[in-house]
Amino acid sequence: MTRTLSFVPPILPPGPVDVAQRVVLRRTSRLAPHFLSQVVRKRLVGHQLEAGERILFFQVAFTVPTGLVEVTDSTSIEFLD
Repeated sequence: MTRTLSFVPPILPPGPVDVAQRVVLRRTSRLAPHFLSQVVRKRLVGHQLEAGERILFFQVAFTVPTGLVEVTDSTSIEFLD
C-alpha cells in the first residue's frame, strides 16, 4: 500500500522513530517542473516517511536507515531523474 504524504502537521506514532540520514526520491512524472524539488525538500523537514510514499510528483525510492524515518534539517535529500 502506498501512502501519500499530506502537508498538515504529522500525527506521530507511539515509540521512537529513527532520524533519516539520507532520503532518495525519484520523479514519477517527466512533466513535473524541476523547481518542485525545492518545494518538496522544504516540506519534508519535520515529517515522517518511508520507502514507497508519494510526495507531489515524487516517490520515496529508499531511506537510510530503512523503515519509517523522520526528516530533519541534517537529512541528505537526493533526487533521481
